[in-house]
This record gives sequence, C-alpha cells and structure tokens, in this order.
Amino acid sequence: MRRNRSAILTAGVLLATLGVGQVTAADDEVQLLRKQLAEQRQFMEALEKRLQGLEGKEKERKTTGIEAGYTKPESPVRRGFTAKDIYDGGFFVRAEDGSFSLKVNGFAQVRYTFFEPEKGKSNHNFDVALARLAFSGTVFDPALSYFLQYEASTFGNNNRTNMLDWWMKYTFSEQLAVQAGRFILPYSRQFYTHPGNLLFSDLSAADYAFNLQRAVGAHVGGKVQRLAYDVSVTNSIRALDAGGQQNVGDELAVLGRVEVDVLEQYGYLETSPTPASAPQLSVGLAAAFNPIDEASFFQNVMPGDRTTNVTLDAGFRVDRLTVQGAGYYRRNNLKSMGSDSDDWGYYGQLGYYLVPERWELAGRVSGVDFELPNNPLVSGDVTEYTLGLNYYLYGHNAKIQMDYSFLDNERFFSRSSLSNHLLRLQTQFLF
Repeated sequence: MRRNRSAILTAGVLLATLGVGQVTAADDEVQLLRKQLAEQRQFMEALEKRLQGLEGKEKERKTTGIEAGYTKPESPVRRGFTAKDIYDGGFFVRAEDGSFSLKVNGFAQVRYTFFEPEKGKSNHNFDVALARLAFSGTVFDPALSYFLQYEASTFGNNNRTNMLDWWMKYTFSEQLAVQAGRFILPYSRQFYTHPGNLLFSDLSAADYAFNLQRAVGAHVGGKVQRLAYDVSVTNSIRALDAGGQQNVGDELAVLGRVEVDVLEQYGYLETSPTPASAPQLSVGLAAAFNPIDEASFFQNVMPGDRTTNVTLDAGFRVDRLTVQGAGYYRRNNLKSMGSDSDDWGYYGQLGYYLVPERWELAGRVSGVDFELPNNPLVSGDVTEYTLGLNYYLYGHNAKIQMDYSFLDNERFFSRSSLSNHLLRLQTQFLF
C-alpha cells in the first residue's frame, strides 16, 4: 500500500509540474504574440503616415503642376489682332494655375538690297535685317505679365545685339492696364505693327521720318467697347538711327493715342493671308510732345529741338483687299535757328491676294516734306513709289517678299532732284 501511495504521489507531483510548465510556456507565447502585434501596429502606423505624406505631395503636384508645349497661332483676322499680340503662339512652360509661365518666340529676316543712285556707285548687300529672341509670361499672378526681347542686326555694318524691350505690366481689366519699362510706343500704326506682319519688307519713308518708336517710362492703356486708349510718359524718344536712353534735359516726353473700331476691328496687321469674313475699319489719332536729346538723319532733328507731333491713320480690310494710310505733322522748334519748322508726311498703300493665302500684289506711295534744313546730313525731301510681290509659305510665319522703290529726292531750296532706285528681296521666319 505504501508503494502504491508513493507511486500515486509521485505521479501527482509529476503531473502538477508538467501542468505548470505548460501554463508557463503558453504565457510566454502569448506575450511574444502581443509584442509582435504591437510591432506590427507601429509598422502599419508608419506606413500609413508615409502614404498620407505621399498623397499630400501628389495632391500638391496636381494643384501646381507644370505644362509644356507649343501653341499654334490663331487667325488674327477672326479674333481681332492687336499690338499686344506681339507674338501669337510659341513654345511655353507654365504652371497649371497660371501663376507662373514662360513663352519663347523667335523672329528673323534676311534681306538682299540693291541700291542704284542717280549719282555715285551702286551697291549690292546682304543683311540679317532683324533677328529677335523674346521671352514673355506671367509671375505670381496671371494678371502680372512681363516681356523681354533681344535684337541683333547687321545694319550699320556691325553685329550689334541689344535689349530691345524689357517691361512688366499689371492688367486690372480689359479697360485698364499699367506698364513700366522700355516698350514700343503706341504712336504710329505702321511702327506699332510687328515688322513680321508688314505689307512690305520695310517701313515707309514717312514712317521713318515721323515715327516715335521706343522709350523708357510708364504707360496706361485699355479698351472700352469700340474705343481703345493709350497714355505714356517717358524719357526723350530717340529716332531709329539715334542712340541713348536717358534724359539730358529736364523735360519728359508725353504721348497719347485713341483708336475707334468703326466696323470690325482692323487691328495692327498690315496684311492677312486669311481673308476677312467681314469688313474691318479702324481709325487712330495720336499726339505727342518730345524733347530731342539725340540727332537723327532720318527725322531731320538735332539735340535741343522740341517737337509737337500728330498723326492720323486708318486701316480697312475686306476679303482679300487691305488698304492702309496715315498722315503725319510735326512742329519742330529748332534750337539752332530759334524758329519753328512745319514738317509733313504721308503714305497710302494697298495689298490684294491674287491667290488666296499665297500670292499678294502690293503698292505704296509715301512722301516727306521738311520745311527747313536742320540736320546737316539731310539734303531735302523725298517721295517714294513702291511696288511689291509677296509669297506666303505658312502665312507670316514663313514668307518671301520682294519690292522695288523709285525714290525722288528733292533738294532744299532747289528745283533739282535726284532719282534713286531700290530693290529688296527678303525672307523671314516667325514663331
């Protein structure tokens, strides 16, 4: 019996010991599982935070994403082309919300010129007449825009490169925009038109003599229904053959222009390969006061002169026909003589597409009448008769122009005149 009791007691102790061991092992496994679960939770929380961060960045990227590409030019006739559409279309990079953008445009004209004067030697010459690279866009706000343009040319027997335009503008509405910098001036319709959109390869004789081209200053402009207005206050306005930017004297130049669309808007486009679907007619009037700080052979002015300027211009277009003209008046208070000179100029031109969007025939008459000699390099007045033929490969974006001019130069205080001949052949690209 004792042996049996001992055996039973021994077996009980062993079973108790084994049970305790099993409970202890189970507890350890539970603790291990709990620890692994906590680690998994921490890992999942870290993954969730990372996912949320990536989703936030993705959302931000979509909100301020970047677009890039090329926009083709629209039809300037159908939508009303203005001088503010200096380059329509081009390569661009921009934020989707419009806050920042950059557009790149290029323009080049290569010209052959043959000049045969009545007296003296004739001349053959090739020029890179104009080569321009422009950057434009918006910064911080779609209403805050900028325009930067560089120009190179071999005119004047050099390889000059210069800053042509550099301005910023804030547009409050279609009725009001404020601009500051160096910019093209809204005075002459012909010069305010981009050179790539001219009917002929160059400006008229009258526009060279009377235009007010570019200056550094401030400008306010806008459009109210059919009436557009512009007002500028700038440094002395130099002619195309004069240098300098800053004022020498204590006077500023002041300029204003108004334009009315009598019919559909004609805009600043001397010729359009796309036929006009409706008659277009716009009339402009501009006036300016300009203190002269640099001499000009083109405009017969000298430093110290003070000029009052007025121009009236108009443009009409219907179907394949374009007609444009302008008259210029300038009263120049001549410093050298202490008297006033009344100077006049004009041009009238028309273009007609013999073959729509391809071949265009053009004609122009222009005259300049200086009342008194002033600049010693100017010998007298000139009347220009020009006939041209244009071929369009891709509208104004790629075209070839040829024109011939007969120049009748009349000398001051003399009935004698000189007859000169000018032939030009020019090709261009514009994007």
